[in-house]
Amino acid sequence: MNTNVIENLKAALGEGRVLTGDAIGADFCHDEYPGGNFAPDAVVEAQSTDDVAAVLKICSENEVPVTVRGAGTGQVGGSVPIKGGVVLSVKGMDKILEFNEAERTLRVQPGVLLQDVKSEAESHGLYYPPDPGEKTSTIGGNAATDAGGPCAVKYGSTRDYIVDGVAVLADGSVKKLNDAEEIIGSEGTLGVICELTLRLIDKPKADAILLLPFMDTESCVKAAQTVLGTGCSPAVVDYLDTDIVEFSGNVTGNPVFPVEMDGERVAATLMAVLEGEDDDLVMEQMESIAELAEELECLDILVGDTTTMKRDMWAAHDAFHTSMESGAKNSFEYNITVPAVNIAEMVEWVKAAAEEKGMKAMAYAHVGTGGMHIHIAFDGERDEFKSLINELSPAVYEKCTALGGDIRGEYGIGYAKAPFAGEAGGKLKAAKAELDPKGILNPGKVAD
Repeated sequence: MNTNVIENLKAALGEGRVLTGDAIGADFCHDEYPGGNFAPDAVVEAQSTDDVAAVLKICSENEVPVTVRGAGTGQVGGSVPIKGGVVLSVKGMDKILEFNEAERTLRVQPGVLLQDVKSEAESHGLYYPPDPGEKTSTIGGNAATDAGGPCAVKYGSTRDYIVDGVAVLADGSVKKLNDAEEIIGSEGTLGVICELTLRLIDKPKADAILLLPFMDTESCVKAAQTVLGTGCSPAVVDYLDTDIVEFSGNVTGNPVFPVEMDGERVAATLMAVLEGEDDDLVMEQMESIAELAEELECLDILVGDTTTMKRDMWAAHDAFHTSMESGAKNSFEYNITVPAVNIAEMVEWVKAAAEEKGMKAMAYAHVGTGGMHIHIAFDGERDEFKSLINELSPAVYEKCTALGGDIRGEYGIGYAKAPFAGEAGGKLKAAKAELDPKGILNPGKVAD
């Protein structure tokens, strides 16, 4: 990169906020995807919309690639500078700017963590529903991938709670987000989100968790669809593969979900979260589902209705991902979306495909939205595992597409899935030609 660009960036933001050479930490070269390190030529630490606009104007004029980065918790390499250039860090843009009581909105910078958005909402007696697994992700990153989570079946995704915001386009021009809505979910390829106004809602006053174990995967998924059709409007309807339940429970020492019933191993468990204005309304929903027990073919219905039980169940659920990272010698995750009716087929197929290669596949899924988290574990050597994953990945994404699914899932495309994206980035490519004609924003990803 031209040294004049570096000097112009330093003049615009100050020398201390432009990092080069050995001052660039290793964290800026990767995210949570195990694909390798890609060093940028410079890291710029923005603190305001004006900073972002200045950086993009300079980089656009010199056709320097810019990769936006928040907390770096992504799982597909979306914030990794695979083409070099500048990493534009917005992690320092972490201020909660305003709570509007009348409108019940929260105005924030993109570097505010999801967990802090939720805490701030709760401090005002309100609720911010989107709940992707990584609570230390930034709200800007959530908007860039349109993150959802388990409760998306009832509450929707991040996009549904964005009232407006501020974005900076590739040429440094500033726009209202409502005038460039395609930036939401574009993974940093169309513009940089610099401010978000988020809608908050009332939090349900009562809730309970039901666990329904099953002897086979297909029955579990069918039961989930039946529960969704009862009119109860559950906040969460998750399929939990017993293999991942057992693995995670062994790692954490918190075996909350059932593995065996009456001495027989169950295949899967359905986790349903019911909500209401009071305990009586929640109980009515529980009773309506209990009446369907014979039709559902579940082995039992276990109820979590105390604070301790609910906390333990959610802790066990949240540990699926982290336990894989800490407990497996080698692990890899596929995050995809398939139609709910095809979840069982996808599970059985990937288990068989992984087993053929000496690996083990374990999964859980948000049945209402079709979002699947498929974890692959392997006890052999790392290099062999990488080779096996490289063989398996095309087949997984091909199967997902054949089942009418979307390989973007909840994590997005990044660079990890870019070779398999096919038409997934078609709409973004058209928007990119208009909003980023020089192609400087997050090159090598979904919009290329």
